[in-house]
Amino acid sequence: MLLHGWPWRFGLGGRAPLEAAIWLYACGMTSRPPDQYTQVQGHTVRYWTQGESGSTVLLLHGISCSVLEWEHTIAALATQHRVIALDLLGCGLSDKPLDADYDMVSQAVFVFAFMDTMGLKAVSMVGNSMGARIALECAAMNPARVISLVLSAPAGIGQDTLFNFRLASIPYLGELLTQPSMFGLGMIWRLAFHDTSFVTKTMLMEKLTLAKLPHAQTVFLKTLRGMLGFGGFPQAPRKAFHARIQQVKCPSLVVWGKQDRFLPVTHVPLLKPLLAHAQYELVDNCGHVPMTEIAQRFNQMTLAFLAPHV
Repeated sequence: MLLHGWPWRFGLGGRAPLEAAIWLYACGMTSRPPDQYTQVQGHTVRYWTQGESGSTVLLLHGISCSVLEWEHTIAALATQHRVIALDLLGCGLSDKPLDADYDMVSQAVFVFAFMDTMGLKAVSMVGNSMGARIALECAAMNPARVISLVLSAPAGIGQDTLFNFRLASIPYLGELLTQPSMFGLGMIWRLAFHDTSFVTKTMLMEKLTLAKLPHAQTVFLKTLRGMLGFGGFPQAPRKAFHARIQQVKCPSLVVWGKQDRFLPVTHVPLLKPLLAHAQYELVDNCGHVPMTEIAQRFNQMTLAFLAPHV
């Protein structure tokens, strides 16, 4: 969900963005799909695409994340589908306009605009955290364009979330705590995983490069504060979101790590009455990012679920 260079500003050492990019290239990280770019609502948007046959699957990442979150997913799904991952507006290498709206409904509108640009009439959506929330908003907003959903820990179901995120919602304090650093990134990413061996220096360097891009921190905080406050996800917007979820009728699979510290598995009982037709997979020994931590199992579950629904 909220994966920026924080919670603490101390330890600001690390390479500058250009040096980091050169270092990452030297590490041989060249097996991903090539970056491609398009214009959506007047903004430049990065995306990946892989696979040429089958139905289209659209991958939606979490807050302050990017297409990189799907590097263990896209090739596997592309064996049976055309798969597209995009950097949402304000994230990754996509534009970060300061005057844009970054609430979840506006992001859903943006996703549909991206689909229009790409000539996509209807897709299955796979989302993690904020991306899963946006996928639900899309399905409620325009059901004809969303064939099915795979939702990994959608944000905004329950009130509670990690204390670090709630602190960052406080004006001025959030600006201080979320200044990008290797130390802060390491802390927050280790909380994202149950198995912290997934948090490598290579991964952190790449995320630091993105976190230091112009306006990245400002847009991150604007997005965060549009969703939650010091008390967590506020009740009134959450209840309105719940009402919209009840309109979603497309086939849905919900995947939730039992050791998720960002959005605890206790949110699942709140979601089940709202999305009663969905299949639920609660995964042990897994945190907030199952598409990385249990990549093979996540891919198998997703492919098996999508097969009869596309």
